[in-house]
Amino acid sequence: MKLAVAALCFLLLLLSCLRTAYSGEQKLFTSIISFGDSYADTGNLAGWEDPILESVNLRNPPYGETFFGHPSGRATNGRIVLDFIADALGLPFVPPVLAKGQNISMGVNFAVAGAPALNLTYLEGQNITLEIPINSSLNDQLRWFEKLKPSLCSNNKAPGSSDCFGESLFVMGQFGGNDYLNILINSNMTLEQARSYVPEIVSTISNGVERLIHHGAKYIVVADIIPIGCLPITLAMLPSRSAADYDRHGCLKSFNAVLSRHQNALLRRRVEALRKRYPHAKIAFAEHYRPVVAFLQDPDRFGFNSSTTLVSCCGGGGPYNQNWEAPCGKPGATACAAPSKAIYWDDVHLTESAYSYIAQGWLHGPYADPPILHLVN
Repeated sequence: MKLAVAALCFLLLLLSCLRTAYSGEQKLFTSIISFGDSYADTGNLAGWEDPILESVNLRNPPYGETFFGHPSGRATNGRIVLDFIADALGLPFVPPVLAKGQNISMGVNFAVAGAPALNLTYLEGQNITLEIPINSSLNDQLRWFEKLKPSLCSNNKAPGSSDCFGESLFVMGQFGGNDYLNILINSNMTLEQARSYVPEIVSTISNGVERLIHHGAKYIVVADIIPIGCLPITLAMLPSRSAADYDRHGCLKSFNAVLSRHQNALLRRRVEALRKRYPHAKIAFAEHYRPVVAFLQDPDRFGFNSSTTLVSCCGGGGPYNQNWEAPCGKPGATACAAPSKAIYWDDVHLTESAYSYIAQGWLHGPYADPPILHLVN
């Protein structure tokens, strides 16, 4: 009996230690500073004041229904990867930079839904039509950061000091997906034309990371992009007549190979080069692509419905529940009864359940190299 009690006490002590090591109690970082597109936006597009954005779908129900109970500015039914990371680190949800009256002492988010990697003027000069034609590119977000930098330096450290952001976690969310979708769908260009922009997009991301390092960033997460060929919008808007063009999961093989995997491979190499150039910086390469493929390969393991893996939970009917006339957040569109069993929330974005699994993979592995909780040694 005494042995059993001793074993129980040891187990409780071990669990307490683990909670301290792998939860917010450890306080690995004092703040989170984030960039990206709709996979990272916590409300900037919803708060953007411009007549051109009078109709923003994610301002409307059923967005946010699962966790917040109302639209939160996030392009999903609840929380996104960034929210789960903040919670695990014991930090508040990262506020959007455009929200008024927010406390940014423990983080700020510059990500904007619809943001391309490349500048608006450049894309328009290439005859590329953007669905959301605003200045929200990666370079725009970096300029906002640089303007706000004096307010972000913690512990009254001088903005120019080398340790200004020594205890901050920088998250370079995914970029490139909007560029490709605007090229392919809104501009009716070819897959090869879209591919020609991959090196430039990767260079823009890499240069952005380097820019952050020059500003004092020490801990940086760089995210890859999701499989473009598995998105409901791609499958519905750019279908193929040949069954050979689809993989065993139902995704369009060429879009994944030519765009997503190509960009991710180039970006990983650039991250490795940055690690060698700046050995004092700790850079994690975080993945969207592999976990999404894992969801499709074994949906039952994650609690997803195996018969609707590529179908949007929220939509207005049609192939993949993707209806251009009635997208999620517009009249005529409804949400499925069990969002937790769906991989895709709408035609582009994942559900809170999917984001939760990805976040755990970024925090603990295997979907981040190194995992976020191992960045600080």
